[in-house]
Amino acid sequence: MKNTTIRKAKWFWPWQDAQEEVWLEEMSRQGLHLKKVDLFARYSFSQGAPQNYTYRLDFQDSLKPRNKDEYLRLLADDSWEHLGQLGGWQYFRKPAGAS
Repeated sequence: MKNTTIRKAKWFWPWQDAQEEVWLEEMSRQGLHLKKVDLFARYSFSQGAPQNYTYRLDFQDSLKPRNKDEYLRLLADDSWEHLGQLGGWQYFRKPAGAS
């Protein structure tokens, strides 16, 4: 299967992070895996085989570069893949059920 990028627009308010996580998980179960999110609620997905991922958003707007490296390393050690950020929102995922 060719790696295709699909773009979707969907608006979430900052306090709707849990709903955004659920939507991203649903997209992955349909074979659309988050690559990045841009301003104005534009999401880029890579199309592939359906996967069962858990997504997490974490707001960290005041991380200094050194602290950010430590923060990302800590989460990577727990199997979280950092997908990027939008403003202070950090986007992560890992296979569902992974400890």
